[in-house]
Amino acid sequence: MTKNNRQTIQVAFTYVGAVIGAGFASGQEILQFFTLNPGSYIGILICGLLFTILGYFKLKIALDFNLYTYHQFFNQLGGRKIANFANIVTFLFLFGSLIVMLSGSGEIFSSYFQLSKSLGILLTFMIMALAVKFGIEGVMKLNLFLIPLLMIVIFFIFFVNVELNFISTSNTLNISELPKLIFYSIIYASYNLFLALPVLIAIPSRVQQERLLRKGSILAGSIIITLALIVNFLLMQNLNLIKESQVPILDALSHQQSAMYLVYSVILWLAMLTTGSSNLYGLIVELKEKLPLSLNKLLVLFALITFCLARLPFADLVAIIYPSLGNIGLIIIIFLFLKYLKEKIIV
Repeated sequence: MTKNNRQTIQVAFTYVGAVIGAGFASGQEILQFFTLNPGSYIGILICGLLFTILGYFKLKIALDFNLYTYHQFFNQLGGRKIANFANIVTFLFLFGSLIVMLSGSGEIFSSYFQLSKSLGILLTFMIMALAVKFGIEGVMKLNLFLIPLLMIVIFFIFFVNVELNFISTSNTLNISELPKLIFYSIIYASYNLFLALPVLIAIPSRVQQERLLRKGSILAGSIIITLALIVNFLLMQNLNLIKESQVPILDALSHQQSAMYLVYSVILWLAMLTTGSSNLYGLIVELKEKLPLSLNKLLVLFALITFCLARLPFADLVAIIYPSLGNIGLIIIIFLFLKYLKEKIIV
């Protein structure tokens, strides 16, 4: 494999790793935003297109203006006033997502490994903290290792279940419901793009060729679309079993493939590690510039706060945190995009 191809894959996997966390890999996000609504497959395709275009948009700006943090990104595009507001929102996004990742990990340990939820939360945070200690390079290497494993397992699960009729897993869409579908797709993409922002802005410091960043964005969007379509397919065919589930995809597998169910439990936990590490990295980078605390003290502070909040029910956290922040994030994204068009930052 050439160096350029390796860097393209690294960009894509790091991007995907920042998006595919507890909510996505568990099926909760796909279930609530798409599976339970008409036209779920169309909505996922719209979402993937947004990930590709807007992800590249952020990578290109970070490269052109030599940006390293999301604070610099907002200052560059929106000026000081919008940047201050956007910084607060992004911080809340990252913190809320980190709580969800830790809560989901605890749920896996409690429900599927038959271990203490508290143990799952603490162990997960310790691994995240270790990755963050190595900076963006540590986060990228973690994703380069874990994302291929996640993809292989999801593809295998799909092929095991692919003999079922696709029509039986489809939900029809009326034209009158199209605006609602588009809205859900935009909301889903908007908050995930905010969660991925700290990592996306940092990537051009390691990969500095625009062509590779563009290819990486396209590859990432394609991977996200493919994995989301597969997860949606699995949820649709087991809908009656998982509507009230905390971790839908695992409950669906527990009724079919016991061995694969256990393997996916581990893979799901690893997916939470990738996104949680990205979240924690963004939070630490932001606070290190504002607080006179060492990296170790910041990590201890986050460990204490997140441990308490992560004990809340996983499904409730996904249902409350993501849509609320997604609505706010959508407003900021629209403003920044319009400002970008007006000033023609990217030539």
